[in-house]
Amino acid sequence: MNNKHLQKNVTTVDQQERIDTLVQAENYKFWLGGFVEGEGSLVVSLVKNSKVTHKFVLQPEFSVAQHENGINILHSFKSLFNGLGSVHRKSGSDKVWVYSIKGTQNIKNFVIPFFEKYIILYTCKYSPEAFNSFCDIIEELLANKNKTMDKQNFLKLVKLSYSLNPDGKGKQRKRTLQQMLDIING
Repeated sequence: MNNKHLQKNVTTVDQQERIDTLVQAENYKFWLGGFVEGEGSLVVSLVKNSKVTHKFVLQPEFSVAQHENGINILHSFKSLFNGLGSVHRKSGSDKVWVYSIKGTQNIKNFVIPFFEKYIILYTCKYSPEAFNSFCDIIEELLANKNKTMDKQNFLKLVKLSYSLNPDGKGKQRKRTLQQMLDIING
């Protein structure tokens, strides 16, 4: 990675102060909501983990992508969500950067309230059913955080996670739902 790319992820003190001020304004939060409508995504990935009972863990994530010229927009999300998440170069692209925040508790505390207030009421991208399913997954993961989830409940969440993107828009999953169910039931 050359110095030019390293510099893109660094904001100056003046830029950061400007961003921190901007994210306090309601109008800017609504603007960011509109930005998410075009460039954002809510996903629940299934990450292989041989150390867990069901061979996979569900990993919720919110992300927003932007060309390097608009990287400060991504830093706005990081500031809005109390410095949580990361701004990093998109895999396979020198000029596109991504802000992402993972972690069930972070999603519940920051992302869901942001969506409820600034996006869901005005969206045509996120159906209420899909958003409610995403929220249900988050709640169920939090309720089972310190215990092993029973297989039926886990399978229900896997099916719900696959239902979030039924039209196949965006990145496709590596495995079909049936393949995942076969692996888990294997």
